[in-house]
Amino acid sequence: MSKKRKVEEHDIVILGSGLGGLIAGALLSRHYRNILLLKERRYQTSFLREGYRFVPFSNFSERSLKRSLLQKISRTLSLSPLMGDQEDERKVDRPPGRNKQELTFQVILPQSRVALFSRPFLLRKEWKREFSKETDRIETLYKELEQIGPLLRRMKSEGDSWSAFPIRFSPWIKRWLPFKSLPTEGMDKKLSPFSREFREFIRLQLICWGNLYSNRFPLYLAAYLLWRTEGEEWISPIDLARMEKMILEIFVHSGGRVEEIEGVEKIEKRWWRGFTLSLKGDKRALRSRFLLFNSPLHHLSYLFGKRETELSKWSEKIRPRYALLPLFLGVNERVIPVGMQDLLVSIQDLEKSFAGGNLLLLHLSPRGDENWAPAGKRAITVESLISLERGIPDSLEEHMKGVMRHLEHLFPFLEQYTEFSDWSWAKEHVLCWSFPHFLYETKHDFDWGKGVVPARLSKNLYFVGKENFPYLGLEGEIVSGALVGKQIVERFKP
Repeated sequence: MSKKRKVEEHDIVILGSGLGGLIAGALLSRHYRNILLLKERRYQTSFLREGYRFVPFSNFSERSLKRSLLQKISRTLSLSPLMGDQEDERKVDRPPGRNKQELTFQVILPQSRVALFSRPFLLRKEWKREFSKETDRIETLYKELEQIGPLLRRMKSEGDSWSAFPIRFSPWIKRWLPFKSLPTEGMDKKLSPFSREFREFIRLQLICWGNLYSNRFPLYLAAYLLWRTEGEEWISPIDLARMEKMILEIFVHSGGRVEEIEGVEKIEKRWWRGFTLSLKGDKRALRSRFLLFNSPLHHLSYLFGKRETELSKWSEKIRPRYALLPLFLGVNERVIPVGMQDLLVSIQDLEKSFAGGNLLLLHLSPRGDENWAPAGKRAITVESLISLERGIPDSLEEHMKGVMRHLEHLFPFLEQYTEFSDWSWAKEHVLCWSFPHFLYETKHDFDWGKGVVPARLSKNLYFVGKENFPYLGLEGEIVSGALVGKQIVERFKP
């Protein structure tokens, strides 16, 4: 360390401001007097233009959240404003989203358009229409998923434990299952007899609900992700930026401190002094007993140099395959085709990669909701994928052309009804160390029940992010954040 740097002492430093780290921080700030959260100064989680509001997203779970999970966050943080009191909603803030009795989104394929409903008879009607030659096989598949999915949800709902995963098998399971244990068969093998179109229909649902690009989802995990319980209440659309702001306020109110920084130059680890962080453009250094990473692992792993081998190992185990870049559109609502859902994924060519505008994830602001768009208008957030095999390209011109061709296929007369299209947020933020929008892949084996990257990387070094449970999406971040917060509180009280 340079002797010119003034050293500030802290109990805990959290590097990054994602949802999981904020939950951990809100829990920890009640027990530690000196906890500091470092935010990237230039990174903004939302974008405003001409009365429109846009929030970039990584997956569908960042747009629709089960009310029961939101209630669990509120109970964990012992705070009601995150969750409206159903008995007297006038006394508390409304949830950061709208109530919706069922989850609905749409999968658009080259030959099919399927709306996903929680009510089985509506879903059955959809796939019977679009995959009429495979109805018997599909019926058998859904019956098997129906046997497994509710059981896993019941296992999770019992008690107050945040251990949604890992799934722990207990003897009573055998009394409820029509088989001896949860099936370990992979979905790739299960789907092999089906048409390419139907296989992609299932695959896109699994991928788009989280952040893992894989064909190796085990059947029990697929059942958990695909099965929707009829009558389950959802909050949609979730305003993730607003939710994070609310939890950040809880953190500050409990005694935590927030500071915006340009970045970190390096981190040194000393077993008797903890971690020392050298900040970019700052003469200070920060020293803390505990360090919690809350940004993409591949953005942070270089900070230790070659000394922290455990961190390097995990950053190599799971790598980003694609970056998701948002395009923001302000449009007249008349351009929206009849029957199009507010949340959808569309792929044009099953033989090509997801990049270049071939795969798009779209969120349309709710009709008539002026929190997102002016009256008679809709805000459309379009997430397209760029391959990271050779890094972020210097020019996005060809990529943008591919995205617009795909959009014009989905929205006839789009240009006529578009007020503006804006790539500026993507161009300014994609190289930020806090930029979290990636689709990951791993070529290594791991226990699906325990996650990919452990929450505890080494002594007093923790990680909360999408890479913990990349296949669970926002739920994985929430779970890992709560688990890390409680683990540090219980094991390392000051």
